[in-house]
Amino acid sequence: MKYYIIVLLFSILFSCDLSNNKELSVSKLVSDELETFNWKDVDTFPRFQNCDTIINRESNFNCFVNTLTSKIQANLINNDIVVYESITDTIMINFIVSNKGVMILEKSMNKTEILKVNLLVDSIFELTVLELPKLYPAIKRGQPVNTKFKLPILISTTE
Repeated sequence: MKYYIIVLLFSILFSCDLSNNKELSVSKLVSDELETFNWKDVDTFPRFQNCDTIINRESNFNCFVNTLTSKIQANLINNDIVVYESITDTIMINFIVSNKGVMILEKSMNKTEILKVNLLVDSIFELTVLELPKLYPAIKRGQPVNTKFKLPILISTTE
């Protein structure tokens, strides 16, 4: 009987000790999670209302890009600008889709020597934004987040 009491006492003392070692601090869990967190990727890309039924992540992104580029292309083609020299250049449009679903054009830092083309592309982008379907923001871990994009636009004219 004495042996059972001694074994019971040892097991109670050591089991309490083991449970204390298993407790993890909240700060340790948070720091471990932040180390493994991928800040450059989102769970769901921004999406337009016409792309909302697409579930596949890659197809949804392609729909987003195709909708945006087709609207920009249509607005560029329909614009009557006259240039006096041949231009073949790629202009990068930098924009942000905010966590509210608003598209914001960032300041262009293009190498194009023709300022008029830069201004034209910026104004067409702003016009295009007004004509786009409703935009939903990107989602990261269940929360809407800001996302940055760079969209290359090839400008080519002939004399």
